[in-house]
Amino acid sequence: MPALTVQTNIADNEITNDFLKQLSAKVAQVLGKSEEYVTVHVSSGQKLLFSGTNDPAAIMELTSIGLPTNQTGKITKEIMNLFEKKLNIKADRMYLKFTNLANNMMGWNKGTF
Repeated sequence: MPALTVQTNIADNEITNDFLKQLSAKVAQVLGKSEEYVTVHVSSGQKLLFSGTNDPAAIMELTSIGLPTNQTGKITKEIMNLFEKKLNIKADRMYLKFTNLANNMMGWNKGTF
C-alpha cells in the first residue's frame, strides 16, 4: 500500500499525468511492490519556502507497510532523480520522510492489510 504524498511549489500545469504515472511506477519499482497498490498524491502550486527561497522545491512523505529501512538511501536517490530530471528540482531542495506501518494500521477495502 505504498503512498507517496508530495507538496511542491512547481506550477500545476507542470505536473502531468505522464509524470504521475512515472512516479507511481518508480515507487513500485524501488519498493519491489505491485503498482496496483501504489498511490501518488502531488499538491502542486504550493506556497513553499525552502532554505529561505521560493526556488523549485518539494517535501515528500513515503508511507508503506514493511518499508525496507535499510534501503531508504537508495529509495531517496531514485525518487529524487526523477524529480530532478522531470521537474528540475535540485536534490538539495527536497526532503523525503519515511513512515513504516504495521499491516493492521492501514485500512483498505473495508478491512486492513
